Amino acid sequence: MGYTLTIIGCGVMGQAVLSAIYNAPLANSDTKHFYPQKIITCNSSKASADEVTKLISSFPKSPNGIEVECTYNFNSVAVKGSNVIILGTKPYLVQDVLSDLKGVIEGKLIISLAAGWRIEQLAAFSPKISRVMTNTPAKFGFGTAVIAHSTAVPEAEKLLVSQLISHIGTCIELPEKNMDAATALVGSGPAFVLLMLESLMESGIRLGIPLKQSRECAIKVLEGTAKMAEITGLHPAMLKHQVCTPGGTTIAGLCVMEDEGVRSGIVKGVQEAAKVAASLSGKK
Repeated sequence: MGYTLTIIGCGVMGQAVLSAIYNAPLANSDTKHFYPQKIITCNSSKASADEVTKLISSFPKSPNGIEVECTYNFNSVAVKGSNVIILGTKPYLVQDVLSDLKGVIEGKLIISLAAGWRIEQLAAFSPKISRVMTNTPAKFGFGTAVIAHSTAVPEAEKLLVSQLISHIGTCIELPEKNMDAATALVGSGPAFVLLMLESLMESGIRLGIPLKQSRECAIKVLEGTAKMAEITGLHPAMLKHQVCTPGGTTIAGLCVMEDEGVRSGIVKGVQEAAKVAASLSGKK
């Protein structure tokens, strides 16, 4: 028999992880045991639970036969009957939610998606903590996840976490000291990239390219450039200079962007996001 997994707070990120696990390709005999037989989603209202029900109903049957029960105001009962808990609540709700579960969550594996909440803080409720920072592209299987584990998580459960989370896209394991930076770079990163995408798109419109075509061009430029950097493994600066010709259009544009502080603006934006991530848990 498989195990039961509960998702507490199945909002945007909870639904992204739920979608990835539910739709994971058929597992073989070596990995089948990593997947739950049942997932219980817990939300605070019927309306939010109905949203999750609607999401699941839009999918074909789970390749691994996973059943989903969508509930609200059901946290304690769900956690009591589960082996693994995914904590998807907003950071400011974590303390109250976990305090209400203190009698039933002890000793269970908690996979936390809550930004800013450190392993040390979460371990007050259960020693087995896997802290995960992911992002919204996870919903489409193109996400990035950074994972940090407490020392109490055994190797078998580290493998389970990696297997479940891997279906959102790319998984990278880092020490917890890097998690606030990962929150800024990975968690907030899509918004920063979308600002760049929007700027490229609007520049095309400003120069006379119709909206639809400008949007498509901007998306494909970002997609193709990211793929080029990934496949070649070269430093972005090297690839950037390969595009430039002496006295040409590209170097002219880059010089203006440097004068306008584009590079430093991005760096400072990510740094500020990391600073706020640290403050969410009271860490200075």
